Amino acid sequence: MNIKDFFAGLLFIGVAGYFTYELVTDMSLLFTDSTTIWQYCVAFFRVTLIIFLFNLGLTFIKKFFVGNTKQKS
Repeated sequence: MNIKDFFAGLLFIGVAGYFTYELVTDMSLLFTDSTTIWQYCVAFFRVTLIIFLFNLGLTFIKKFFVGNTKQKS
């Protein structure tokens, strides 16, 4: 694989980090007495999006390192 995979992985990990930051800063507003089911659904979606983006970034970085190694046969 090429260097684009490495930088794409860093980009996706950076986006996941940004979403993590936004989620943590608003966490105190989530758990109040007036929390609705919709807010819980949005928080769940944010967490799944963070996990997906982080895994996607790690996959691209792994492709970069595995693609540049030569296997002996």
